[in-house]
Amino acid sequence: MAYVKSNPFTKGTSGTVGDMMNFRVRKGKTIVSMKRGPSTKPPTEEQQETREQFVIASLFAQNAIKDPVIKALYQKAAKGGQTAYNVALRDAMNPPDIYDVNISGYKGTVGDLITVKARDVITPKSVTVVISSQTGTVLEQGDAVLQTNDRRIWTYTVTAVNAALTGTRIVVTATDLPGNTSERISTIS
Repeated sequence: MAYVKSNPFTKGTSGTVGDMMNFRVRKGKTIVSMKRGPSTKPPTEEQQETREQFVIASLFAQNAIKDPVIKALYQKAAKGGQTAYNVALRDAMNPPDIYDVNISGYKGTVGDLITVKARDVITPKSVTVVISSQTGTVLEQGDAVLQTNDRRIWTYTVTAVNAALTGTRIVVTATDLPGNTSERISTIS
């Protein structure tokens, strides 16, 4: 792949030339690359799954850029030569990242705080917290609240008393705009 810098004959050109080269324009830059031929090997099962995931992500990205509000969110996250479509596609291909769950403030009393740090291409759509007893009984569940001063930090305020802390499981689930989820489980010992 090469970028055309100062060639008046190819600047702004797009398409295939001579069944050998492809020209395309991205953010005003002309890119030249060799035309790729078809593969002679049948796709593996993993490749087929990836293709299906890509089709689903592509459909999401196409629909996302039709909505002006969502398109603006993705455009804001675009860097360099990226478009809102590129960012939406990347968001649809990757789940959000929960990189910290702070349960040190959880003592089993009403009003305790559980802090979650989650990030994605754009701010995740929601973060939910489920607190279960050692036997698996759900004690409480609800949505964490996004902090206004740091859009990576979510806080969940405990609403039920838990006298038996040992073995308590706290399951945090982050969901992004395309619907991808990631989960992190913490157990109190």
